[in-house]
Amino acid sequence: MKLKILRVFCVVLTALLILPALISCGDKEASPTVDTASEGGGTDVATEAETTLHMPDLPEIEWGGYEFNFLISSNDELGKVKNDIKADEQTGDTVNDARYERNLKIEEKYGIKLSTLECNAGTGGDGLRKFRASVAAGDASFDAAFMGGYDACVLAQEGMLYDLNSLPYIDLANEWWDQKANADLTIKDRMFYTTGDISTADNDATYVIMFNKTLVKNYGLEDFYQSVYDDKWTLEVFKAAASSVHEDLNGNGEADVEDRFGILIWDDSMMGIVNSTGTKCCTVNQNGEIELTIYNDKVVNAIASFFEVAFDNEISLTYQRSKYAGWDGVLSLDMFSNDQALFFMRLLLDVANLRNMEADFGLLPYPKSDETVDAYYQTLGSWHSVFLCVPMTTSDPERTGIVLEAMAAESMYIVTPAYYDVALKGKYARDEESLDMLDIILESRCYDLGWFYAIGGYNEEVMNLLRNFKDNFTSMYEKRTKTAYKLIDKINTAFAEIDG
Repeated sequence: MKLKILRVFCVVLTALLILPALISCGDKEASPTVDTASEGGGTDVATEAETTLHMPDLPEIEWGGYEFNFLISSNDELGKVKNDIKADEQTGDTVNDARYERNLKIEEKYGIKLSTLECNAGTGGDGLRKFRASVAAGDASFDAAFMGGYDACVLAQEGMLYDLNSLPYIDLANEWWDQKANADLTIKDRMFYTTGDISTADNDATYVIMFNKTLVKNYGLEDFYQSVYDDKWTLEVFKAAASSVHEDLNGNGEADVEDRFGILIWDDSMMGIVNSTGTKCCTVNQNGEIELTIYNDKVVNAIASFFEVAFDNEISLTYQRSKYAGWDGVLSLDMFSNDQALFFMRLLLDVANLRNMEADFGLLPYPKSDETVDAYYQTLGSWHSVFLCVPMTTSDPERTGIVLEAMAAESMYIVTPAYYDVALKGKYARDEESLDMLDIILESRCYDLGWFYAIGGYNEEVMNLLRNFKDNFTSMYEKRTKTAYKLIDKINTAFAEIDG
C-alpha cells in the first residue's frame, strides 16, 4: 500500500541504518563516508540517503533569539490541552523526545525560541477569547495557534485568520501537510486552518472500532481483518457479529453494566455512521461553497440499520446514557478491558488506555454502510480536533511561514515516525493485521465541515437520536433545514467577503 506514514517510516528507518547522524539531535550533517565511487564504481550510500529526504526550499536566516509563540487551545473530555509543540526536556517518552529534537533543530537553525501559551480547554473558552482579543488589539502576542476545530471555524468566518495559501513560504501541496484536509476544508479557494505532520492530534481524534480477539475466538466469529481486506467489512457483518454476543454475567435477568455486550456505543459514533456511507453532512462544491449533503437514502438506511442493534439493550450498551457512566469514559474502558464487549466504538486517543488489557484486541475501521460504498470512511472527531492557524496580526508573515513550513517538514521525518512507532509497538497494534488497519483508518479520514461548523445543529441532533432512542432521522432533518441553510449562506457570504 502506498501509504505516506509507512513510506516515511521506511525512509527514516533506512536513513537510521545507513546514516545515524541524519536525525541526531541538533545535527543535520552526514557522517564522513568512504567515496566508493572513486574506489571501483560504487555509489556513495550517504548521498543516496540524503537525496531521499525532501526538505522545503527556505532561506537561510537567523532571528537573534526571537521568541516564536504558539497559542494552544483545544477541547478534550479530560479537560487537557493538547500541546503538540511543548517539549522542554528529554523524558524518555518517544513522542516527547521526538518533539524535543525537532524543536531544537528549528531553534538552532533559525535562532529562535519556541514557546507556548496554553489556554483552558472548551469551545468558546479562554483560548477563543485570547485569540479574538489579540487580533482586535493588533498586539501580535502570538505568531501561530493550535485551536479546537469549532473555534478555528468561528475565527475563520470572522476573518481573523491568515489564508495559509497566501502565507509566504507555506506550500500546502507538500507531503507534510494533510492533502485530504486541503481538499475538504478549502472554502472559496481559501485555507485558514489545517493539519499534517506538525501535529499528532489529528491522529488521536480519528474514529476507530476496537474488538476483543478472545471473544472472537470464544464465540467462533469470522475473521474481521479478512473482511476488511476483501472490502466486505459492512454494517451488516458488524451487526451480525455484535448480535451473537450477550451474556447475563451476574445472572439477575437484566441487561446492565455487569453483563457482556456486542457493542459499547459512544454517542459521537452517530457522526461516524453518517460518514461511513461516503456522505458528509456538508460538502464544498465546485464553486468553493459549502452545501448541505447529509440527507440521502444511504444515510437514512444506514442509521435505521444501525439502530436495530443500538436500541437493543441485550446487544448494545450506550454507555454515556447509563446511570453508572461518567463523561470521562472510564466505565467503557473498564468494561472493554474486562472482556465485557466484543466491539468498542471510540477514538484512537483512547486506545493508549488499553495498554494493560490482558486479552488481545485489534483495530478496525468503521464498516461501510453497504458493499456499494467505494471505500472505508473514518470521521475526524470535531470535538477532539485541533488545527493549526495563523492570526491576521502575526508580526512577520515571512518568519511565520518559514518556521511553520520547516517545523512541518522536520516533523514528517522525526515526530511522525516516533508517534507511529509508539502506536505500532506500544499503544495500538498487537498483531501485524492491526498495522494494516491503522494505515486504512488514518488514510481514510474525512473532514466534515458540517460537523465542524455545526450546520443546522445536525452534529448534536444525530447524536440525540441515539441518546433518546428515537428513529426519526427524516423528520429531524426536515425540521433543521431552514436553520442549516441560513448558516450556510452566512458562512459562504463571509468567506466571499474576506479580502484575498
